[in-house]
Amino acid sequence: MTDAELLMQCKIGLGMPAQGDVFDGLLLPKLLAVKSYMAGAGVSEEVMADDAALGAIVVGVTDLYNLSSGDIQFSAVFHLLLTQLACRSLPEVT
Repeated sequence: MTDAELLMQCKIGLGMPAQGDVFDGLLLPKLLAVKSYMAGAGVSEEVMADDAALGAIVVGVTDLYNLSSGDIQFSAVFHLLLTQLACRSLPEVT
């Protein structure tokens, strides 16, 4: 899924109008930050491109969008999804 498609899904997840680009400048940096955080946590490019990562990315962007008093804190749901995706990224042991 492309960043443009992820951005559209994030706007839908946040209840924003999917059409138009009013919120794109606000949401795209958050989307890229979430993807970078996920990559740093061990989520592979292959898993990141899978539709299964969509939910985690939308939750992560929502967490960053709903910051209060500047505290950066991902939700427990995001961390649970991130852990599952990172585990899927591990090489299989034979």
